[in-house]
Amino acid sequence: MTLHHTQFDTIVIGGGQAGPSLAAKLDARGERVAVFQDGPFGGTCLNDGCRPTKALRASAHAAHVARTGAPYGVHVEGVTVDVGEAVARKDALIEGWRDSSGGYFEDHETISYVTARARLAGRDGDDYRVEFDGQVVTAPRIVLNPGARSVPPRIEGLSRIDYLDHHTLLDLTEAPDRLLVIGGSYIGLEMGQIWSRFGSHVTILQSGDHVMPREDPDIADAAADFLREEGLEVRTGVRIVRAERDGDGVVLTLEDGETVAGDRVLIAAGRIPNSDDLGLDTVGVDTDERGYVTTDEHFLTSAPGIYALGDVNGRGAFTHTSYQDHEILAEHLAGEDRSVADRIPTYAVFTDPPLGRVGMTLAQAREAGITVAVADYPMANVARAALDGVTAGTIRLVVDADRDRLVGAAVLGHHGDEVIHALSMLMHLDGPASALHTWLTIHPTVAELLPTVYGALEPDDGATRGA
Repeated sequence: MTLHHTQFDTIVIGGGQAGPSLAAKLDARGERVAVFQDGPFGGTCLNDGCRPTKALRASAHAAHVARTGAPYGVHVEGVTVDVGEAVARKDALIEGWRDSSGGYFEDHETISYVTARARLAGRDGDDYRVEFDGQVVTAPRIVLNPGARSVPPRIEGLSRIDYLDHHTLLDLTEAPDRLLVIGGSYIGLEMGQIWSRFGSHVTILQSGDHVMPREDPDIADAAADFLREEGLEVRTGVRIVRAERDGDGVVLTLEDGETVAGDRVLIAAGRIPNSDDLGLDTVGVDTDERGYVTTDEHFLTSAPGIYALGDVNGRGAFTHTSYQDHEILAEHLAGEDRSVADRIPTYAVFTDPPLGRVGMTLAQAREAGITVAVADYPMANVARAALDGVTAGTIRLVVDADRDRLVGAAVLGHHGDEVIHALSMLMHLDGPASALHTWLTIHPTVAELLPTVYGALEPDDGATRGA
C-alpha cells in the first residue's frame, strides 16, 4: 500500500481498464489522485477475461488446426492437449503484463495506489469520504470503476454444487470429460468451444430460443450450427429446474423431466454490476433496477462530482468501451467537447471463427422505423475463406436507404473481428454507405468482398432471413 496523502483531488474506486488510466492522466495534470483496487491489478480483462481467455483460445486453436490438417495435406497423428501447459502459458503472459502495469502504479511517486476494498461513507463538507481498512480519505471528485461479476441463475440445488464460473474455469489443469455450460451467450459459446477443443464433451444449455440473444436470430443460429458441426451439443429452449450431485459429477433436471449429466458445470448465464457494496446510498448515487449506476453522457452520476466508468454504468460491458470511457471523461474534465453519445457500439464474439458486430442489428433497424436495405453474403463465397478452409458464417450489411448510411453490420466468419473495423470506421466518420462501392480492397482478403456485399443490397421486405 502506498498512500501519499489523506486528502485528494480525485479518488478512483476500482482498478480495471478505465480507472488507472484516468488516474495517470489526472496525475500528469498536477492532481492528487488515489486508486483503490480490491484484488489484482487490471480487473476482469487482464486477470479473468479478455486476455487470459484469448491465450487459452490460441492453445485450443492450435489443437484444432493440428487435428483438422488432413484436408490441407498436413497429417498429424495423436493430437493431445496438456491443459496444464496451456494454463501455464496463459499465466506467464498475464503475470508479465500484470507485474509491468501494476508495478507502475504500485511504485508511483505521486499516485497513491492501494490494494483494498474501498467504499463511500458520506460527505465531509464539499468532499466525499472513502473508507478502507479502518482508514478514511477524502476528495471532491470520485470515479467509480468497480466492474461486474458473474451471477448464478436461480436453480434449485445449484448452490450445493461446486460449479465453475469463467474465473475458476481458467485455472483447471485438466479437461473434464463432460462439461455442462449453463448459458448460451458470448462467454458460454467462447468457453464451450475452447474446452471442447481441449477434449471435453461440451453441452451448452440455453433457456432462450437462440444462442447470443442480442444478435439477429439467423446470425446466432449460424454460429450455433458451426459449433454443432465441430462436435459441441448446443441446446436451446431448455429450462433447468434442479441441480444435484451425482457421485463426483452433477445431474441437471430440465423442466420436462429430462436429465443431463456431466462432470463439471460452468455458469455463464449473466453478470451483475459491482455496485451493491460501494456505499452509494450514503452519497445519493442512483442505480437502475438492475443495479447499474445511472449517468449522463459524460458519466456524471446523480451525485455532483461522482462519475461511473466501465461495466458498472451499463453502457457497454467490454474492455474497449471501459477504456474509451476514461478517454471521454478525461477530455470532458479538460473542457473538451466529447461525450459517450457519439459512441457506436462495436464488439466481437471470439468464437472460432468470430463474430464482429457494429451498430444496429437488422431487427433493431426495423424497430427504429428505418427504411432498410440489407445484404447477406455467405462466407463460403469469399475466396480468402475458401483458401483458408474456414467457410462458416455470413456477412450482413444494414443500410438506411433514405440517408445512404450504414447503420449496422455483422461479419460472422473468418477474420470477422478484424473486418468489422472497416465498417465501424465508416460509421464513425459518418461516411456514405455508397463509399463501399468505390473502395479499392486487397485481394485475397475477407474485407475485399465488402464492395461486392454492398452491391447485393436490396430493400428489406421484413421477412425472416436465413444466414
